[in-house]
Amino acid sequence: MPVRTATPLVTALTWLRRGADMVGVLLFLSAFCGFIVQVFWRYVLNNPLAWTEEFVMICFIWTVFWAAAFLVPVREHVSFDVVYDMAGPRTRRRFDMITLAAIVVAFVWLVPYTWDYLQFLTRKKSPVLRIQMHWIYGCYMLFVSAFALQSAWRLYEIFRAGPETEAEDRSTE
Repeated sequence: MPVRTATPLVTALTWLRRGADMVGVLLFLSAFCGFIVQVFWRYVLNNPLAWTEEFVMICFIWTVFWAAAFLVPVREHVSFDVVYDMAGPRTRRRFDMITLAAIVVAFVWLVPYTWDYLQFLTRKKSPVLRIQMHWIYGCYMLFVSAFALQSAWRLYEIFRAGPETEAEDRSTE
């Protein structure tokens, strides 16, 4: 039996996924360490540091948007699926197509407005660390772009799979 080797694309995507996971872990770890430093200096040394609160907030913002953009698959995001669960496979497929198409359109529509707002934020800096605000909130652009691409890819997979395959996928979940 021949041994299957991964294609270069699969290997690259695996490394990108691992890298995204590592960035997410480092962001969360940074927020946690900043929080521990903040608690120690405030309650043990009774000498609060000004920068730790802002640092933790920035790390938290980046952690949330990074995870939503690169770590959580589209299917795993929060959804209201009471009606969806009661529907049959064909109706579910239609729901998926409609909602994914709406997400793609809405998020692509958001890109120029987000970019415009980030350009506005280049004039503002954070109060303590003096970091330009567009660096702090730039992760939102990553989120909008990545989520739109993920949703478009998922929509493509649904169209490519056809109704029979989609029904089988749902029944095995």
